[in-house]
Amino acid sequence: MTTQVMTVRGPVAASELGVTLPHEHVLCDLWKVTRDPNHFMTDVALAVEEVGRFKAAGGGAIVECTSRNFGRDPRGIEEVSRATGVHIVMGCGWYREPFYDRALYEQSVGRIAADIEREIVEGVDGSGIRPGIIGEVGTDLHYISPAEERVFRAAARVQRRTGLSITTHTARCPVGLDQLDLLEEEGVDPRRVIVGHCDTYPDPEFHAAIAQRGAYVQFDNVRRGAEWDTQNRIRWIQHLKALGYLHRVLLSQDVYMKPLLAAYGGGGYGYLLSDFVPRLLEAGFSREEVDVLLVENPRAALTGKPA
Repeated sequence: MTTQVMTVRGPVAASELGVTLPHEHVLCDLWKVTRDPNHFMTDVALAVEEVGRFKAAGGGAIVECTSRNFGRDPRGIEEVSRATGVHIVMGCGWYREPFYDRALYEQSVGRIAADIEREIVEGVDGSGIRPGIIGEVGTDLHYISPAEERVFRAAARVQRRTGLSITTHTARCPVGLDQLDLLEEEGVDPRRVIVGHCDTYPDPEFHAAIAQRGAYVQFDNVRRGAEWDTQNRIRWIQHLKALGYLHRVLLSQDVYMKPLLAAYGGGGYGYLLSDFVPRLLEAGFSREEVDVLLVENPRAALTGKPA
């Protein structure tokens, strides 16, 4: 049987995904925490235009990592998917502590897990639209808080029951290794874990340690910006390739606010294909290796089945 991935329009064969961005936000709302109007990204018509640019550049699928209480809009992203033809995989679970509802602090690991699993099985908020990945679940600072630990343990237990992969949020620190410790303690195979935002912590040894554990090293801040940052990301990918870990690398852009959209002068969802891929080719990566990074690795990360 063909391995399938759950998208907002239903299950599709993994072979149909094509070029996949494994960590993006199509519709989200950080404003309620940050109070930055640029973080209020909820315009469906604009999202259709922006995702359409990715489609025109050769894109096939997006993993929408907006989880609960972060502005997730199942019906909105379904509309974007139908309008553009891009497959969109929706996330579930809780984001990180500043975004938690008060009620979460009164729930056990089992209760949190049951709520996440219910969404995966039945769909979100009566929409019938089902997640295809757990996350992004994250840590706000350089450690896992007690509440975040409960969320991670819940995510782990749901992963083992449903088989969906987990995608995490880290930022500017090596807490991704602690996340892996906790998930493995709960019995999760690290090959089903994507450690996010690894490029915000510029330590090649940290990147290698994640890959050595079997998890995915996700460089998902690949955006238009400083040339130094672009060169660093290329060097980090080259380093992992030299170690034999190219198959553990994922690339994305983590578009989560208006200035990152093409309509506002940013690179949008198409930057990776239009600008960064040519830089990889110039740096000596083959077309086949680029396909590993953009097609084969995301497919394997979602399904747990390597190419």
